[in-house]
Amino acid sequence: MKNENAQEGGDLLQLMTELERPEVQQSLTSLLNKLPEFEKSIDSIGNAVQFGKAVFEDQTAIQKYDQLLSTYNLNIETITAMVALLEKLPKLLKLIEQLEEIMEFVTAVIQDEQSVDYLMSNVKEYADPFVRKGKDGLTLFEEVQNRMECNPQNVKLFSLVKWLKDPMVQKGLCYVQATMEVLNERTQKNNG
Repeated sequence: MKNENAQEGGDLLQLMTELERPEVQQSLTSLLNKLPEFEKSIDSIGNAVQFGKAVFEDQTAIQKYDQLLSTYNLNIETITAMVALLEKLPKLLKLIEQLEEIMEFVTAVIQDEQSVDYLMSNVKEYADPFVRKGKDGLTLFEEVQNRMECNPQNVKLFSLVKWLKDPMVQKGLCYVQATMEVLNERTQKNNG
């Protein structure tokens, strides 16, 4: 019994020595100041636990969750597909990052007036020859149509023979003949 009392007295003396240290006193003061916050946190954890218990005990809530989960097609194929999709996410992320960089570049170019002017002048430079050829073709067609309407005449056999001597007509007929030969060859290949 004396050993126990001596032991308790030694422990008490050691505790008193520890309590006299300034850093221990500061820690205890800080702990005491924070006790109301700790109590609120413990109460909120207790409330969450009680809510969880109430939900698990409420059969109507459990039935609603079961119905909600049963509407999803969660089978092994779906889970396998989700895993495969998760495995591909790094590649998809890289692709999306590249698309973002492209979009940022395009946005920067569009917002820069000098770049837009340079781009438009280059496009115009390449497009002008095609536009001119298109306009020339349209004017040629309109001129031919106007002559045909203004000067209707019957085509005679001698006119056809005279036209056949014209180099432009000869060249056009060569194109027609070559086209017919190519079409015939392709038809034979497809049928054979």
